[in-house]
Parts: sequence; C-alpha cells; structure tokens
Amino acid sequence: MNRDGLRFLDACLSASLDQEVDGGHEVLLVDNGSSDGSAEHVRQRHQRVRVIEAGRNLGFAAGNNLGIREARGELVVLLNNDTRVRPGWLQALVEVAGADPRAGAVTSKLLFAEPAGVIQNAGSLLLSDGSGGDRGSGEPDAGQFDKREEVFAFCGAAALLRREALADVGVFDEDYFMYYEDTDLSWRLRLRGWRVVYEPRAVVDHWHAASSGRDSRFMRFHADRNRLFTVLKNAPPSFVGRSFLSLGRRAAAPTGPAGTPREGSKPRVLASFAAHLPAMLARRLRIRARRTAPDAEVLRWIYSRERWDARS
Repeated sequence: MNRDGLRFLDACLSASLDQEVDGGHEVLLVDNGSSDGSAEHVRQRHQRVRVIEAGRNLGFAAGNNLGIREARGELVVLLNNDTRVRPGWLQALVEVAGADPRAGAVTSKLLFAEPAGVIQNAGSLLLSDGSGGDRGSGEPDAGQFDKREEVFAFCGAAALLRREALADVGVFDEDYFMYYEDTDLSWRLRLRGWRVVYEPRAVVDHWHAASSGRDSRFMRFHADRNRLFTVLKNAPPSFVGRSFLSLGRRAAAPTGPAGTPREGSKPRVLASFAAHLPAMLARRLRIRARRTAPDAEVLRWIYSRERWDARS
C-alpha cells in the first residue's frame, strides 16, 4: 500500500517482483490518493504490477482491506511501501503457511534500514497493560531471533495472511485508520484458535514510520486511541479493567519511563473513544461470543510492562 511514497517504490517493487515462489505470485499496489505521481510512475516503470487507486487516503486498515479484496490468492501478503525485501523472503513465508494449516498469519523479521543491522520487529508482543511492543526492537541482529516460533501478533508492515482465517475472523477494523489494527486482528485470530508464526528467514529492511513520522502527534493519537479499542474489543473483563487503569495512569503522568515529557490529558483521544464506544461494544459482543480458545490460552503471551520499560 502506498501514499506519496514515490521515493521508495522502485526499490520496494523491484525486490518484490524479483521474488521466486512456487506457483508464482502477483504484485498489487493500492494507492491511497497520492499526489506525487506514484500511480502513473508504477504503471510506466513496473508494468507487471496491478495498480489499484483508492482515490483518497483510506488509511492503513481500509487500504489494505481493499488490496485483500482485490488479490486473487488464498495467501495474501501485506508489504509497506517503505520496505525492501531480501531474496527468499516470500518463499519463506509461503513455506510456513504450507507446513502449518492453522497458521493464520506469518510475520517477517523487520530490520531498520537506518541504522542497518538493527531489529525493528521480530514478531509483536502483548504487554501486561494492553499495549503492544516490537519484540527485539533496537537490538543488533546477532542471531538471537533466528528461530521460527509462535508469537502473539504479526507486524502489518510485512506479513502473510491466510484468506481462510480472514473469512473466519474478519479483516482489519477500518475505524482504526492506522496503528494497532494488526494487534487487534492477531488477537481475534487467537480467540478463534489460529496461530501467528514468526519466520526469521523472511527478512525485510524497513524505513520505519516514513509516512507518519516517528512519535508524531498523528501517530500518538491513533496509537493511544486504538490500543483502547483493541483491549475493549478482545480482552476478558478483568484485563480490560486493569489495562484501562494502567493506561490512564500512564497518560496522566508528566513524564515517561525515560524521563521524557508526556502529554498530560488526552481529550482528543477520549472524545474519539467515546464517539466510537457503541460500535466497539457491539464488536466486542460478537468477538467474545464467537471465541473458541480460552482467554488463558491467549493471555499466556503477556509480557511484563515493567520488564519492557526496563530494557537497556
């Protein structure tokens, strides 16, 4: 999916088109109302790519849902425009899906493009306060995450999704616009007994947050609001209560764990959350009514927030 990412597209699409996978693959570009000539550039330079123009900025969730609907395969792979995949990436993802029919999602090893050789995400964590975390983020890639294993959640920047699993639990929640929609979908998959698998051979270099900017106001608003959506929709009542209390205390604190200034009140977040509350409660009722996996099986993946904050 792309919005005004012309500067990244040649590297991203060339590497994607060069992938070799059993049975072949198609490459789609969903363009979210770009104004930098992205769609026309791709039509001229990458004629094997099927361009789908949304006509406006649908956000990450709805833009990817559009691509999922348009894709023809039983396995759908999401890839941000600000990435460059390494040789063998796609075949590695497909092999995992082929070997494990209950793998609803297979997630890649994401490395920061700058600085090189540093992990961004080796699968995603569920922290004890309901936040998400990028496993291994900021660590030099020294082979510590070179084992294929199950993780709590996939990172939507580069992941394979099984269409059968999406038909079971639904696609991304479009009210999120962007951020936490991958954690929400992973939680829904787990409540229906699907697995999320991390594949270290599927390596991707990522110019992280190139579209929204790291720690921008836009990013903070959507992340703060959407983590509340995710907990409310999916978690058991006791976890919802603990999470909201913990997140509320953190939002009210003047500084973060590292002493960095923190916004005090979150009136915009709270107003938007309140406006969406009836819809989110209705979704919660549906999700919780359909769960087949016990909450204990899902919540065994919890990673301590204190341990997360204490990382060196």
